[in-house]
Amino acid sequence: MPERLPALPLSAYPYVVETQLQWADSDIYGHLNNVAYLAYFDTALNMALVEHGALDVTPGGEGLIGLVAQSGAQYFAEVTFPSRLRIGVRVEAIGRTSLTWGFGLFAREQTLCAARGNFVHVYVERQTRRPHPLSPPLLACAQALFTDPKNDP
Repeated sequence: MPERLPALPLSAYPYVVETQLQWADSDIYGHLNNVAYLAYFDTALNMALVEHGALDVTPGGEGLIGLVAQSGAQYFAEVTFPSRLRIGVRVEAIGRTSLTWGFGLFAREQTLCAARGNFVHVYVERQTRRPHPLSPPLLACAQALFTDPKNDP
């Protein structure tokens, strides 16, 4: 079992997306459904890539795409509707063909994240789906968002 990570402050994430918790993402218990966290993380990640010029989402787009090789989340506090959300994004490790992304989901004005998540993306050619070294735009995005977890508060 992976180690229990601590909840982090928003300052641990160099890129932040703000959104509204969707009613449909609540479960029968009245809180944000576990799988919905991953969807919010995925949206924030792709917004960061697009804004850094590292992902072409146009029809017939070009360039590398990231395929999820691993994902996970740890939860610290309940999130309920109607909450404003902030999703923090960072890169925690840079490989030759992969990036490890880290996320924090914050409800309302909470100072610590309600959940932390991670994705490992392997970057591949769109047509062949074969791993490919990180492109210059991906590498620039990764370097801009890199935060070494060893330096977490």
